[in-house]
Amino acid sequence: MVGAVVVKDGAIIAEGWHKKAGTPHAEVHALATVNPLELKDATLYVNLEPCAHHGKTPPCCDLVIAKGVKKVVIGAQDPNPKVAGMGIKVMQDAGIEVIVGVLEDACIELNKRFYCFHTKKRPYIILKWAQSADGYLAPSDDAKGKVSWISDVHSQQRAHQWRAEEHAILVGRKTVEADNPQLTTRNWAGTHPIRLVIDPNVKIDANAAVFNDAAQTFIFNTLQAKKRENLTWEKVEPTNIIESVLKNVTQHGIQSILVEGGTITLRHFLKKDLWDECRIISSTKRLGGGRLAPEIPNGKKEEKKIVGDYLQIIKR
Repeated sequence: MVGAVVVKDGAIIAEGWHKKAGTPHAEVHALATVNPLELKDATLYVNLEPCAHHGKTPPCCDLVIAKGVKKVVIGAQDPNPKVAGMGIKVMQDAGIEVIVGVLEDACIELNKRFYCFHTKKRPYIILKWAQSADGYLAPSDDAKGKVSWISDVHSQQRAHQWRAEEHAILVGRKTVEADNPQLTTRNWAGTHPIRLVIDPNVKIDANAAVFNDAAQTFIFNTLQAKKRENLTWEKVEPTNIIESVLKNVTQHGIQSILVEGGTITLRHFLKKDLWDECRIISSTKRLGGGRLAPEIPNGKKEEKKIVGDYLQIIKR
Protein backbone atom coordinates (compact mmCIF):
# COMPACT_ATOMS: atom_id res chain seq x y z
CA MET A 1 0.00 0.00 0.00
CA VAL A 2 1.76 3.09 -1.27
CA GLY A 3 0.75 6.72 -1.57
CA ALA A 4 2.66 9.67 -2.97
CA VAL A 5 2.17 13.43 -2.85
CA VAL A 6 3.98 16.26 -4.63
CA VAL A 7 4.44 19.39 -2.52
CA LYS A 8 5.50 22.86 -3.63
CA ASP A 9 5.62 26.05 -1.57
CA GLY A 10 3.91 24.27 1.32
CA ALA A 11 0.94 23.03 -0.71
CA ILE A 12 0.07 19.64 -2.21
CA ILE A 13 -0.09 20.02 -5.99
CA ALA A 14 -0.54 16.34 -6.89
CA GLU A 15 -1.16 12.97 -5.31
CA GLY A 16 -1.50 9.32 -6.30
CA TRP A 17 -1.77 5.84 -4.87
CA HIS A 18 -1.06 2.28 -5.96
CA LYS A 19 -4.50 0.86 -6.74
CA LYS A 20 -3.76 -2.76 -7.65
CA ALA A 21 -0.81 -5.10 -8.16
CA GLY A 22 0.48 -4.92 -11.72
CA THR A 23 -0.89 -1.42 -12.31
CA PRO A 24 1.02 1.92 -12.21
CA HIS A 25 2.59 2.76 -8.88
CA ALA A 26 1.77 5.74 -6.66
CA GLU A 27 4.59 7.89 -8.05
CA VAL A 28 3.33 7.38 -11.60
CA HIS A 29 -0.19 8.55 -10.74
CA ALA A 30 1.10 11.57 -8.80
CA LEU A 31 3.63 12.77 -11.36
CA ALA A 32 1.29 12.23 -14.33
CA THR A 33 -0.96 15.08 -13.22
CA VAL A 34 1.75 17.72 -12.82
CA ASN A 35 3.10 20.08 -15.47
CA PRO A 36 6.90 19.53 -15.66
CA LEU A 37 7.44 23.24 -15.06
CA GLU A 38 5.60 22.95 -11.74
CA LEU A 39 8.03 20.27 -10.55
CA LYS A 40 10.85 22.78 -10.26
CA ASP A 41 11.63 23.12 -6.52
CA ALA A 42 8.85 20.60 -5.70
CA THR A 43 9.28 17.67 -3.29
CA LEU A 44 7.95 14.16 -3.80
CA TYR A 45 6.82 12.37 -0.62
CA VAL A 46 6.27 8.61 -0.74
CA ASN A 47 5.87 6.09 2.10
CA LEU A 48 7.88 3.32 0.36
CA GLU A 49 11.13 3.56 -1.59
CA PRO A 50 10.51 3.95 -5.36
CA CYS A 51 11.27 0.70 -7.17
CA ALA A 52 14.44 0.29 -9.23
CA HIS A 53 13.67 -2.85 -11.23
CA HIS A 54 11.57 -3.92 -14.18
CA GLY A 55 8.71 -6.00 -12.78
CA LYS A 56 5.10 -5.73 -13.88
CA THR A 57 5.78 -2.01 -14.27
CA PRO A 58 8.90 0.06 -15.18
CA PRO A 59 11.23 1.42 -12.45
CA CYS A 60 9.69 4.39 -10.64
CA CYS A 61 13.08 5.90 -9.79
CA ASP A 62 13.75 6.34 -13.53
CA LEU A 63 10.46 8.22 -13.88
CA VAL A 64 11.31 10.48 -10.92
CA ILE A 65 14.64 11.34 -12.55
CA ALA A 66 13.08 11.88 -15.97
CA LYS A 67 10.48 14.26 -14.52
CA GLY A 68 13.19 16.44 -13.03
CA VAL A 69 12.25 16.04 -9.37
CA LYS A 70 15.10 17.32 -7.19
CA LYS A 71 14.02 16.19 -3.72
CA VAL A 72 12.38 12.97 -2.53
CA VAL A 73 11.28 12.16 1.04
CA ILE A 74 10.82 8.43 1.71
CA GLY A 75 9.13 6.85 4.72
CA ALA A 76 10.85 3.45 4.64
CA GLN A 77 13.26 1.48 2.50
CA ASP A 78 11.82 -1.35 0.40
CA PRO A 79 12.73 -4.78 1.92
CA ASN A 80 12.32 -6.55 -1.43
CA PRO A 81 15.82 -7.77 -2.46
CA LYS A 82 15.07 -6.54 -6.00
CA VAL A 83 14.94 -2.98 -4.62
CA ALA A 84 16.46 -2.80 -1.09
CA GLY A 85 18.10 0.61 -1.34
CA MET A 86 18.83 0.52 -5.06
CA GLY A 87 16.04 2.98 -5.84
CA ILE A 88 17.51 5.39 -3.32
CA LYS A 89 21.03 5.00 -4.76
CA VAL A 90 19.89 5.48 -8.36
CA MET A 91 18.17 8.75 -7.47
CA GLN A 92 21.10 9.97 -5.38
CA ASP A 93 23.51 9.15 -8.20
CA ALA A 94 21.32 11.30 -10.45
CA GLY A 95 21.78 14.27 -8.12
CA ILE A 96 18.43 14.05 -6.31
CA GLU A 97 18.35 14.91 -2.60
CA VAL A 98 16.87 11.86 -0.86
CA ILE A 99 15.70 11.80 2.77
CA VAL A 100 14.82 8.38 4.22
CA GLY A 101 13.13 7.30 7.47
CA VAL A 102 10.42 9.92 8.00
CA LEU A 103 7.61 8.31 10.06
CA GLU A 104 9.38 5.03 9.36
CA ASP A 105 7.60 2.93 12.01
CA ALA A 106 4.17 4.00 10.74
CA CYS A 107 5.18 3.26 7.16
CA ILE A 108 6.42 -0.22 8.08
CA GLU A 109 3.25 -0.90 10.09
CA LEU A 110 1.16 0.02 7.04
CA ASN A 111 2.91 -2.68 4.99
CA LYS A 112 3.78 -5.11 7.80
CA ARG A 113 2.69 -8.10 5.71
CA PHE A 114 5.00 -7.11 2.86
CA TYR A 115 7.91 -6.50 5.26
CA CYS A 116 7.38 -9.81 7.08
CA PHE A 117 7.23 -11.73 3.79
CA HIS A 118 10.60 -10.35 2.65
CA THR A 119 12.46 -10.22 5.97
CA LYS A 120 11.20 -13.42 7.66
CA LYS A 121 10.61 -15.31 4.39
CA ARG A 122 7.12 -16.31 5.47
CA PRO A 123 3.63 -14.77 5.55
CA TYR A 124 2.51 -12.40 8.30
CA ILE A 125 0.61 -14.68 10.71
CA ILE A 126 -2.47 -13.55 12.64
CA LEU A 127 -3.94 -16.00 15.17
CA LYS A 128 -7.62 -15.35 15.83
CA TRP A 129 -10.02 -16.98 18.23
CA ALA A 130 -13.15 -16.25 20.24
CA GLN A 131 -13.37 -17.40 23.83
CA SER A 132 -16.01 -17.41 26.54
CA ALA A 133 -15.82 -15.29 29.68
CA ASP A 134 -14.55 -18.35 31.55
CA GLY A 135 -11.81 -19.09 29.01
CA TYR A 136 -13.24 -21.79 26.75
CA LEU A 137 -12.90 -21.91 22.99
CA ALA A 138 -15.78 -24.29 22.41
CA PRO A 139 -18.13 -26.54 24.37
CA SER A 140 -17.13 -30.13 25.06
CA ASP A 141 -17.83 -32.67 22.36
CA ASP A 142 -20.84 -34.06 24.20
CA ALA A 143 -22.31 -30.55 24.55
CA LYS A 144 -22.17 -29.59 20.90
CA GLY A 145 -25.21 -27.79 19.66
CA LYS A 146 -25.97 -26.07 22.98
CA VAL A 147 -23.98 -22.94 22.05
CA SER A 148 -24.09 -21.81 18.41
CA TRP A 149 -21.74 -18.83 18.70
CA ILE A 150 -19.51 -17.58 21.48
CA SER A 151 -19.16 -14.06 20.01
CA ASP A 152 -22.04 -11.80 18.97
CA VAL A 153 -23.08 -10.79 15.42
CA HIS A 154 -20.95 -7.63 15.51
CA SER A 155 -17.81 -9.60 16.30
CA GLN A 156 -18.70 -12.12 13.60
CA GLN A 157 -18.93 -9.30 11.08
CA ARG A 158 -15.57 -7.95 12.26
CA ALA A 159 -14.07 -11.42 11.72
CA HIS A 160 -15.34 -11.39 8.12
CA GLN A 161 -13.77 -7.95 7.66
CA TRP A 162 -10.46 -9.43 8.81
CA ARG A 163 -10.84 -12.25 6.29
CA ALA A 164 -11.26 -9.68 3.51
CA GLU A 165 -8.06 -7.92 4.62
CA GLU A 166 -5.80 -10.98 4.51
CA HIS A 167 -4.35 -13.01 1.66
CA ALA A 168 -5.32 -16.40 3.10
CA ILE A 169 -7.23 -18.08 5.92
CA LEU A 170 -6.17 -21.34 7.61
CA VAL A 171 -7.95 -24.00 9.67
CA GLY A 172 -7.35 -27.57 10.71
CA ARG A 173 -9.38 -30.70 9.94
CA LYS A 174 -11.31 -30.76 13.22
CA THR A 175 -12.62 -27.24 12.70
CA VAL A 176 -13.96 -28.21 9.28
CA GLU A 177 -15.60 -31.35 10.66
CA ALA A 178 -17.08 -29.60 13.71
CA ASP A 179 -18.30 -26.34 12.14
CA ASN A 180 -18.37 -26.97 8.37
CA PRO A 181 -17.23 -23.36 7.71
CA GLN A 182 -17.14 -21.71 4.29
CA LEU A 183 -14.23 -19.40 5.28
CA THR A 184 -15.54 -16.59 3.06
CA THR A 185 -16.45 -12.92 3.56
CA ARG A 186 -20.22 -13.37 3.47
CA ASN A 187 -20.84 -10.63 6.06
CA TRP A 188 -18.42 -8.08 4.62
CA ALA A 189 -17.83 -6.61 1.17
CA GLY A 190 -14.44 -7.86 0.05
CA THR A 191 -12.45 -10.55 -1.70
CA HIS A 192 -12.60 -14.06 -0.28
CA PRO A 193 -9.22 -15.13 1.13
CA ILE A 194 -7.40 -18.16 -0.25
CA ARG A 195 -8.48 -21.09 1.93
CA LEU A 196 -5.76 -23.25 3.54
CA VAL A 197 -6.90 -26.49 5.16
CA ILE A 198 -4.64 -28.86 7.10
CA ASP A 199 -5.98 -32.40 6.60
CA PRO A 200 -2.99 -34.76 7.15
CA ASN A 201 -4.76 -38.02 6.23
CA VAL A 202 -7.33 -36.63 3.74
CA LYS A 203 -10.30 -37.44 5.99
CA ILE A 204 -12.52 -34.41 5.37
CA ASP A 205 -15.81 -35.24 3.65
CA ALA A 206 -15.78 -34.29 -0.03
CA ASN A 207 -19.07 -32.41 0.45
CA ALA A 208 -17.67 -30.03 3.09
CA ALA A 209 -18.50 -26.37 2.45
CA VAL A 210 -14.82 -25.47 2.33
CA PHE A 211 -14.59 -27.43 -0.94
CA ASN A 212 -17.12 -25.27 -2.78
CA ASP A 213 -16.05 -23.07 -5.70
CA ALA A 214 -16.16 -19.76 -3.78
CA ALA A 215 -12.39 -19.42 -3.45
CA GLN A 216 -9.06 -20.98 -4.31
CA THR A 217 -8.38 -23.73 -1.77
CA PHE A 218 -5.26 -25.66 -0.76
CA ILE A 219 -5.55 -28.91 1.20
CA PHE A 220 -2.29 -29.78 2.94
CA ASN A 221 -1.84 -33.48 3.58
CA THR A 222 0.82 -36.19 3.82
CA LEU A 223 -0.57 -38.56 1.17
CA GLN A 224 -1.18 -36.99 -2.22
CA ALA A 225 -0.63 -34.09 -4.60
CA LYS A 226 -3.32 -33.34 -7.18
CA LYS A 227 -5.47 -30.54 -8.53
CA ARG A 228 -9.13 -30.21 -9.48
CA GLU A 229 -10.66 -26.90 -10.53
CA ASN A 230 -10.15 -24.47 -7.60
CA LEU A 231 -8.89 -27.23 -5.26
CA THR A 232 -5.23 -28.17 -4.86
CA TRP A 233 -3.98 -30.99 -2.64
CA GLU A 234 -0.41 -30.26 -1.54
CA LYS A 235 1.73 -33.01 -0.03
CA VAL A 236 3.76 -31.88 3.01
CA GLU A 237 6.25 -33.34 5.51
CA PRO A 238 4.40 -35.40 8.16
CA THR A 239 6.81 -34.46 10.96
CA ASN A 240 6.88 -30.69 10.31
CA ILE A 241 3.45 -29.93 8.89
CA ILE A 242 3.18 -26.29 9.99
CA GLU A 243 6.66 -25.41 8.71
CA SER A 244 5.98 -27.27 5.44
CA VAL A 245 2.71 -25.40 4.96
CA LEU A 246 4.42 -22.04 5.51
CA LYS A 247 7.21 -22.93 3.10
CA ASN A 248 4.66 -23.97 0.49
CA VAL A 249 2.48 -20.86 0.76
CA THR A 250 5.53 -18.61 0.72
CA GLN A 251 6.50 -20.18 -2.59
CA HIS A 252 2.99 -19.33 -3.81
CA GLY A 253 3.55 -15.69 -2.83
CA ILE A 254 0.97 -15.62 -0.04
CA GLN A 255 1.91 -12.68 2.21
CA SER A 256 -0.51 -13.05 5.13
CA ILE A 257 -2.54 -15.75 6.87
CA LEU A 258 -5.45 -15.45 9.29
CA VAL A 259 -5.38 -18.63 11.39
CA GLU A 260 -8.91 -19.33 12.68
CA GLY A 261 -8.26 -22.59 14.45
CA GLY A 262 -9.12 -24.84 15.97
CA THR A 263 -7.53 -25.34 19.33
CA ILE A 264 -4.82 -27.80 18.25
CA THR A 265 -3.82 -25.77 15.20
CA LEU A 266 -3.63 -22.51 17.16
CA ARG A 267 -1.52 -24.15 19.87
CA HIS A 268 0.87 -25.57 17.26
CA PHE A 269 1.52 -22.08 15.89
CA LEU A 270 1.99 -20.67 19.40
CA LYS A 271 4.26 -23.52 20.52
CA LYS A 272 6.50 -23.04 17.49
CA ASP A 273 6.45 -19.26 18.05
CA LEU A 274 5.08 -18.76 14.53
CA TRP A 275 2.87 -15.71 14.96
CA ASP A 276 3.02 -11.95 14.55
CA GLU A 277 -0.33 -10.94 15.97
CA CYS A 278 -3.10 -12.48 18.08
CA ARG A 279 -6.69 -11.24 17.99
CA ILE A 280 -8.80 -12.61 20.83
CA ILE A 281 -12.51 -11.88 21.05
CA SER A 282 -13.84 -12.42 24.58
CA SER A 283 -17.55 -12.88 25.10
CA THR A 284 -19.60 -12.23 28.21
CA LYS A 285 -21.09 -15.72 27.79
CA ARG A 286 -19.88 -18.53 30.03
CA LEU A 287 -19.63 -22.15 28.88
CA GLY A 288 -18.83 -23.78 32.21
CA GLY A 289 -16.54 -26.30 30.53
CA GLY A 290 -15.32 -27.55 27.18
CA ARG A 291 -12.14 -26.98 25.18
CA LEU A 292 -9.86 -24.46 26.87
CA ALA A 293 -8.70 -21.50 24.81
CA PRO A 294 -4.94 -21.19 24.15
CA GLU A 295 -2.84 -19.27 26.64
CA ILE A 296 -2.49 -15.67 25.49
CA PRO A 297 1.18 -14.93 24.67
CA ASN A 298 3.14 -11.93 25.86
CA GLY A 299 3.43 -8.89 23.62
CA LYS A 300 2.20 -5.36 23.06
CA LYS A 301 -1.44 -5.37 24.09
CA GLU A 302 -4.30 -3.26 22.84
CA GLU A 303 -7.88 -3.63 24.07
CA LYS A 304 -11.10 -2.55 22.37
CA LYS A 305 -14.83 -3.10 22.79
CA ILE A 306 -16.95 -4.53 19.96
CA VAL A 307 -20.49 -3.76 21.14
CA GLY A 308 -21.08 -6.71 23.50
CA ASP A 309 -17.67 -8.36 23.22
CA TYR A 310 -14.10 -7.40 24.08
CA LEU A 311 -11.17 -7.56 21.67
CA GLN A 312 -7.54 -8.00 22.64
CA ILE A 313 -4.85 -7.46 20.01
CA ILE A 314 -1.41 -8.80 20.95
CA LYS A 315 1.57 -7.92 18.77
CA ARG A 316 5.07 -9.25 19.06
